[in-house]
Amino acid sequence: MRASLAEEQWNAVESGQVISPSGSRFTRGSSRIKRREADALIAAGAPLVLYWYGGQQLDYFDGSDALERWQAVRQTLTSQTPQPGGEVVWTGGRWVSDDDEDLLLLTGQC
Repeated sequence: MRASLAEEQWNAVESGQVISPSGSRFTRGSSRIKRREADALIAAGAPLVLYWYGGQQLDYFDGSDALERWQAVRQTLTSQTPQPGGEVVWTGGRWVSDDDEDLLLLTGQC
């Protein structure tokens, strides 16, 4: 499943929380994650949220859509500060629900 969260939750991400389409509330657990840790989250069924301020994008993916989208952006996940004028890269973090479930949130930067 893919859903746009931009209209309802654009400002909430900055304050460290996001609500899934099913109503689960996730809060920021970490601000940096390595690819292998993100791989494990997605493999375990965690949803994926892509947050890109420059593109006004806040999209939620779960199930096979999360896996497909993760594979498309995986190589651009970095823990480094992006260089000006470069391509879009993503930094990521693990977010945790009130029920102790995981979500991977990636923030796009260029």
